[in-house]
Amino acid sequence: MATLRPARAARVLLPALLATLLAGGCAQTVAGTPAPDPAPRPTEGVGADPVAWGDKVCGALLSYYQPLSARPDYGGADLPGIKTRLSEYLANVKGGIDAGKKQLADAGEAPVSGGDQFKTSINDLLNRTGTTIDQAKAEVDQADPNDVPGFQGRLTSAEEKLRTIGAAEGLDKLGATPRLDKAVATAPKCGELNKLTAPS
Repeated sequence: MATLRPARAARVLLPALLATLLAGGCAQTVAGTPAPDPAPRPTEGVGADPVAWGDKVCGALLSYYQPLSARPDYGGADLPGIKTRLSEYLANVKGGIDAGKKQLADAGEAPVSGGDQFKTSINDLLNRTGTTIDQAKAEVDQADPNDVPGFQGRLTSAEEKLRTIGAAEGLDKLGATPRLDKAVATAPKCGELNKLTAPS
């Protein structure tokens, strides 16, 4: 009897083997009911929900932008009153920056490309602004209402520092992240941020 060549043997035997597996070997049933993968979805990084991640990042910005946008009302205030209100305002802004930095850290790794660079740019913004706010508050706190020219000089110096900060900016001004933009379109805190930074 002639011996089958390897290639011919494969052509002859594979169909028979597959037929056997389909008919019997793979026909066994597994007990139990279908269930989803028990592993939880990651909270950060690849596989995480980009909308939830974007909401945390926007929340970090809101923690800073909300007190920044709440300018003090100096109506009816004397010099000591102006000093107190401005110092309290700057303290609130600094508190918002510190809270924002913590929230940003808690957001974790971005689930989409470009997100981590975006997050880094926001962290840099908060760090720079925090330093400026500290410097401006130091000027205000050292101002002596009994020394009018000196008081005016301190407040002018604080005002010049605060001018370098500018107003709250929307996400479009902080970096181009097309995939992230789509992901955060429905994030509640990003909606709040867009309203806060919309032109009046």
